[in-house]
Parts: sequence; structure tokens; C-alpha cells
Amino acid sequence: MEEIVSIEFEYKGQTYFALARVKNKKDHNEYHITVMNGELEQKLYGNHVFIEEDSWIELSPVPENRTGQLRMAVGLALCKHFNKPHHFAERTA
Repeated sequence: MEEIVSIEFEYKGQTYFALARVKNKKDHNEYHITVMNGELEQKLYGNHVFIEEDSWIELSPVPENRTGQLRMAVGLALCKHFNKPHHFAERTA
């Protein structure tokens, strides 16, 4: 059974809530985020899955626009809630 938790995050000076559905995969966990705000949920669409590997939560890829700011805010709140460190994957050209 999948675990579902509520997390709180700050975005543009306001507090919002999201649900994180934890999916246990064979070699990692995935956190699927649903923001409890229609406008922000649409903004995060396609960038709502975070991967945990080796006890770290991967915050990238972070789009270079407001969606990236939202993904970062949610990702950091996710790390704080689960008391997990985070990191960014290195970009390869």
C-alpha cells in the first residue's frame, strides 16, 4: 500500500499544502506530488515526481522559470518533512 502524507511549503510568500504519494520501487522511492491549489498544480504538471536514491532526494531537473521555483519549494519541503538530504544531478552536455 502506498503511503500518502501532507506537506506544507512556502511559495512566493504564501503557505500552501501538497500531498506526497510515496511509491516504493525496487531500487528507489518516488514521491508523486499533488498541490492542493489548482493554479499551482497546473504549473507543476510534468515536474511533480521526485526520486529518492541512497537516502537522498533528487531535486533536479529544475526548469529555468517559475515552475522551477515551485519545484524547488516543494522539493525542499519534501526533504524537510522526511528529514532527507537533497542534491542536484550534474548536467551533461
